[in-house]
Amino acid sequence: MQLSNFLELEQADTLENVERVQNAVATEQSYLDYIVQDWACWDDTYQFIEDKNQQYINVDLQNQTLAGINVNVMIFVNNSGEVVYVKSVNTSTTKEEPVPDELFSMIEDGSLLTKGENDSISGFVLLDKDPMFIACHPILTTKYDGPSRGTLIFGRYFDDDLLDSFRKVTRSSLIMYRTDEEMPTDFQMKIKNVSENPDKIVVEPLNDNQIAGYFGFKDIKGQLALLIRADFPRELYIHGEKTLNYMYFFLLLTGLMTGVGVKFALDNLFISRLIEIDDFVTRVRSEKDLSKRLSLEDNDELYRLSREINGMLNEIYLAEQEVKAQAREKKVLLDSLNELAVFVGPELRIIWANKAALEYMKMDLEKAMGIYLKDAPGINGPLVEYLHLEHIFTTGEKISGEYIAKDGKVWFVQAIPVPDEKGKIIGILQTCWDITERKEAEKLLHEKQIAEVANRTKSEFLANMSHELRTPLNSIIGFSDLLSEKVYGELNEKQTRAVGNISRSGKHLLNLINDILDLSKVEAGKLELDYKEFELASKLNTIKNLLAPIAGRKNIEIEIDVDKDLTTIRADEARFVQIMYNLVDNAIKFSHENGLVNVKAEKKGDLVEIMVKDKGIGIKLEDQHKLFKPFSQVDPFSSKKFQGTGLGLSLVKQIVNLHGGYVWFNSKIGEGSTFAFTIPINGDKGKGRNGKTKLFDDTEMAENTKL
Repeated sequence: MQLSNFLELEQADTLENVERVQNAVATEQSYLDYIVQDWACWDDTYQFIEDKNQQYINVDLQNQTLAGINVNVMIFVNNSGEVVYVKSVNTSTTKEEPVPDELFSMIEDGSLLTKGENDSISGFVLLDKDPMFIACHPILTTKYDGPSRGTLIFGRYFDDDLLDSFRKVTRSSLIMYRTDEEMPTDFQMKIKNVSENPDKIVVEPLNDNQIAGYFGFKDIKGQLALLIRADFPRELYIHGEKTLNYMYFFLLLTGLMTGVGVKFALDNLFISRLIEIDDFVTRVRSEKDLSKRLSLEDNDELYRLSREINGMLNEIYLAEQEVKAQAREKKVLLDSLNELAVFVGPELRIIWANKAALEYMKMDLEKAMGIYLKDAPGINGPLVEYLHLEHIFTTGEKISGEYIAKDGKVWFVQAIPVPDEKGKIIGILQTCWDITERKEAEKLLHEKQIAEVANRTKSEFLANMSHELRTPLNSIIGFSDLLSEKVYGELNEKQTRAVGNISRSGKHLLNLINDILDLSKVEAGKLELDYKEFELASKLNTIKNLLAPIAGRKNIEIEIDVDKDLTTIRADEARFVQIMYNLVDNAIKFSHENGLVNVKAEKKGDLVEIMVKDKGIGIKLEDQHKLFKPFSQVDPFSSKKFQGTGLGLSLVKQIVNLHGGYVWFNSKIGEGSTFAFTIPINGDKGKGRNGKTKLFDDTEMAENTKL
């Protein structure tokens, strides 16, 4: 009975060791599946299948790239089954090698081609050279959107070097045979059992010193492709057998000496209790229930052994409770953080995530555990695109920085490697903190500081320079007018022209200073309107008479057309004159010789709409955005010919807005321009609306019959 227990323990231990080997091979296949998915679901790959651009090949399909990701063969196939690009390299030397012809045959018969966006192929293929891991995935966009443009095929040779690496990792003696080749006798005897159930592990002793576990792997068609034997020493069984032999030899010797009675006593007092202890330990181990206790009577060695076992279980239980308490404390602490915290393992699958991360992903922990980080909704951008996690597993270096997502959010992301007691990195703790509001606040604060400095500078300039210039200009204008009127005596013709030029230049500068002061008052909210009622037609004719000399020099005619329903309006008369003077003056300035400027006023409900239209040079589409901006002229070269400060239209917009109206315009190069505005007919002080400037392009203007 005891020997059978040791055989069962040996069987269980061998199964556990063989499963470790299976997991190592499965991990290699999972890695290849993950890599091919990562490459296939990439916008650059999606585009490459379409246009076969050389840049993708030069940048991403180098020999060193394939060697770096441990891929021997890479094949791009489009939806028509045509091979777009293929590369095969030796991962040890990075030199190119021929692609096995068998792979092209399987592409032609469709064995390696995916059938849809959710289809994938994974397994082995038996090539003449060596068996090969195969992973095939449909080619989609980075967001896993279709339609699929073909299939990306990755292959990794299951050669002697890879088999040696599995031997080292699992510390096992491994022998592999292909099912399409002749096998040793022991393999032939096991192939039937494994073929019927490829997931089954067959464990049998090879000899007195070794025990073996046989298991297989299927090809991409589900048929048994490889049969592997893992050999292990029978240390557990041999040690148990020796122990039992010694014990039974002792019992036999004692029986011979003391007879059947002593043997019976030993069986009851020693063996049965020893079995009870063994069964108890086995049960605790299998059930993992540390609350159980062993109870044996009598004050002997076995009793003291059971007491020590119970004490050990108490200590383990207390330690486990302490670890659980610490884990709960850490969980509460991490869940209280606003940052997103995610812990991933070497395969980049989520092991744990805090409350903030789970809420952001909109899933619970049970659903999140085990999914690839790249598939995690919401957080895959900052954690996958910015942080190169594979590099961290290699170097052990912490990575942090700021990342701007596609939706404009700014994240502070950090990846910290987590080592075990031996220093091996077992996972990465990643945190992600949304700092968008902080960045926007910093930007706004910086812009506010710049604006305040600029505003103070402008205000100081206007306060100092305008008054400094106004006083001497008034004197210059006054005295030049007195000289022009010959108050101080007669002037010859040349002197009269000079005095006239002085007066006109001074008045021009004074108007410029007044415009600057007006604009400054508007921007500061200190310009007040003096509403009064006046005749609209009379005021428009006054503007016409004021500008008639300027129009006459270019033989330009000014037409006034006022709606018969419009008689008087209520507005700031002086500011209205200022608006119309600027608009009509601009129309004259940019009109051709012998041109026509039309001023039209119409009633639109409780508003008056006034348009000033010319057939002059027009304004280029790319220059139209400069209109209504202070000190901005649409064409610096034109400004040499057509003098101006660039303040007129800006003041027009601001004054119309203060009246509760709005301004718009339409212009085509070479065909002229139309500037228009509306204000309330019966405006009143303090009851204006917030105005706005509306810009129409040529298409909009064609649809707007009003203009």
